[in-house]
Amino acid sequence: MMFTILMARTGYSANERAAKRQEILDAAMQVFETQGVISAVSFRSVAAILGCSYSAPYRYFSGKDELIVALRARAYRWMEQALISAVDPLANARTQLEAVAHAYIRAGMDRPTTYALMYFELAGSDLGERSLELKAAKRAALGVCADVITAGQAAGTLPAQVDALTAAHMFWIGAHGLVSLHVGSQFVMGRTTRELIPSLIQWLGAGMEYAVIGGSYRAGGQPAKRKRIKPKI
Repeated sequence: MMFTILMARTGYSANERAAKRQEILDAAMQVFETQGVISAVSFRSVAAILGCSYSAPYRYFSGKDELIVALRARAYRWMEQALISAVDPLANARTQLEAVAHAYIRAGMDRPTTYALMYFELAGSDLGERSLELKAAKRAALGVCADVITAGQAAGTLPAQVDALTAAHMFWIGAHGLVSLHVGSQFVMGRTTRELIPSLIQWLGAGMEYAVIGGSYRAGGQPAKRKRIKPKI
């Protein structure tokens, strides 16, 4: 792949610069997925794939840290697309929610290196926390699940008392925990990942149904009021 350098001068369109930025990210992702470690990603290794000088990527990224944060955002966008592709618009919300959960788990298990990139934190840097690109990618990925829940509530097929974003976080927590334990080969106590996936998804769905009984959470993390039950005398 030959990389044509775009000098940072007036007259180049934002689309052209964005396209070149994506080329750099393509090469960086190739290095990462081939080598399997983030330390392998450098401007020199990227330049070797693109056929340009090692200083060329500096026109689009201030340094390696910014490049890695952008790679993390791309990993979240990869997950977002995996979840979107799993949603059948003709299916009911419950079926869609199960499909989203299955898709998340399957994506993480099929491409564990890319999945790990989503959660990679730069040591001694808050660039990831400050990155608007990364925040937007995270919200978009989680938003697929939240949108399915919101649509189901509007259609009356999912409980309206539960805050959709909170419920989406619960699905995320559950699915991430299962993928992380699977990748770490931690299921050694008599249950396999294949056995646990349907149970996890079933329990997450059941949790939405019965959350209001134990006190569901509204938007903003405020607990909903519980119904006071009079004791029988």
